[in-house]
Amino acid sequence: MMGKRMDLVVTLLLLLIVIVTVATGLLADATGVPRSLFHRYSGYALAALVAVHVALRWQDLVRTLGVLAWRPGQESFVPRDRPVAVSPDRPPERLGRRALILAGAAALSGLLLGRWLWRPALPVDGATDLGMAYHQWSKPSYQGVLAKPLDWGMPPGSRETADAERIALPREISAGEMSLDDAISRRRSVRDYAARPLTVEQLAGLLHLACGITDAGRGLRAAPSAGALYPTEIYPVIHNVDGLRQGIYRYLPDLHSLELLRGGDFRTALLLSCLGQDAVAGAGVVFVLTAVFQRTRWRYGDRAYRYVLLEAGHIGENLYLAATAMGLGPCGIGAFLDDGINQVLDVNGTSEAAVYLVAVGAR
Repeated sequence: MMGKRMDLVVTLLLLLIVIVTVATGLLADATGVPRSLFHRYSGYALAALVAVHVALRWQDLVRTLGVLAWRPGQESFVPRDRPVAVSPDRPPERLGRRALILAGAAALSGLLLGRWLWRPALPVDGATDLGMAYHQWSKPSYQGVLAKPLDWGMPPGSRETADAERIALPREISAGEMSLDDAISRRRSVRDYAARPLTVEQLAGLLHLACGITDAGRGLRAAPSAGALYPTEIYPVIHNVDGLRQGIYRYLPDLHSLELLRGGDFRTALLLSCLGQDAVAGAGVVFVLTAVFQRTRWRYGDRAYRYVLLEAGHIGENLYLAATAMGLGPCGIGAFLDDGINQVLDVNGTSEAAVYLVAVGAR
């Protein structure tokens, strides 16, 4: 009797931990968590319970294996020394139609509750702080996993500019002799620059250390990115770099090269779009960071915008530290007219939009 009770307890625990393992796996996948302790430990518990269950039911397992191994013509697949007790008064156990209907109704009800009832409607009116509303709405939660849309679309294809001139950048990268401690301690926003131009080597170093390829085998870059999806594009707007003409370029990390999009002097356009902040006109180069949102959104849904901005911050800090180590002056700019900057870059502001600027000049 004790053995049957123990077997029942283990079976119920096994069923429970299977549900927990599936739920934690779905949660980790929906929120983009690569390693979840909850899922890992539930997997360990599942393996332990399976071992206990097999130990308790090993005789039934052996009998079942005997059934599977039985072939026509054999006298019996049940060992003669283990007679099978059959009760004529006990009907065969089977799952009834009513139980199936109830189980399906419960599952459907849970799905509907998760998708439509667990999350409040997003209030949007003239007094709403949209940033705070988004922050609250994009919080991950255990019950909120079911409330998210099932399809966020597909990742966009690679963007290529037909007939664009490409300039290969130097591969030898040096940030100078300054230590990381000194670079962090000396990092400051600098808005006044010397008139001398930056070198192509300095520009190449800034771009590589900002978001260049640092692991060619896996295509990983200098700045972290959620899911290694890399939604950020860098457009160096060059004003004064020795050996390069003025214009708007796009950095190609895979090739460590520049793609010339449009030549010309864009200092006035940047100055007007940045509300008169003269650092964008006096710098040797202004790095405009844009986000191609769907690169991250298809995987992370309504939390993608957070990850996109985090990545832009990582790249901006890399630019700050690299420029400081090279003896250059960096200045991050978040106050700008979005439509004006997007128009300068010729991006639509919806599928791709400017999110951050970093001006760098000689000191």
